[in-house]
Amino acid sequence: MFKFFFLMFLLVPAIELYVLIEVGGIIGAVPTILLTIATAVIGANLMRSQGLATMQSAQVNMAAGQVPANEMMEGVFIFMGGLLLLIPGFVTDFIGLLFLIPPIRHALARKVISQRRAQYARYHGNVYEADWSENAGDGSVNRVHIEYHTSGQRRPEEPDVIDGEVIDSDEPKSK
Repeated sequence: MFKFFFLMFLLVPAIELYVLIEVGGIIGAVPTILLTIATAVIGANLMRSQGLATMQSAQVNMAAGQVPANEMMEGVFIFMGGLLLLIPGFVTDFIGLLFLIPPIRHALARKVISQRRAQYARYHGNVYEADWSENAGDGSVNRVHIEYHTSGQRRPEEPDVIDGEVIDSDEPKSK
């Protein structure tokens, strides 16, 4: 991991410097500097507007009783995109702009969340629950709730556990 970050801190500035010099050679030094400043200002405004929209969407989901997982992950991408747009250079600006385009950001957030869920399930297992009601022939209703637990790192001697509960069965109730 250290080698990755070390290479990134060496390669990214070198690539940015090369691209800035090439663009400066084509359009001139002053337009290149102004373009770099403009992308930083546009990036800050985009980050603010996209962040507010995502925060409002998260608030709507929380008010509806849902976990705003997608909005939280999109918030991370908005922050990273804004940060990349504030760094001088065209390559980081391009990547930062990709993070601020909603369809791309949505797809990236869904992909990261699905990978994290799969990774969590692999190490911690899953819980499957089911509820249903059955009408008995005599007019009574049987309600059934089942939980099925799996563990990702299950030892062979551990059996699968299925826990069930029947409510309002046909059996007479004892007092």
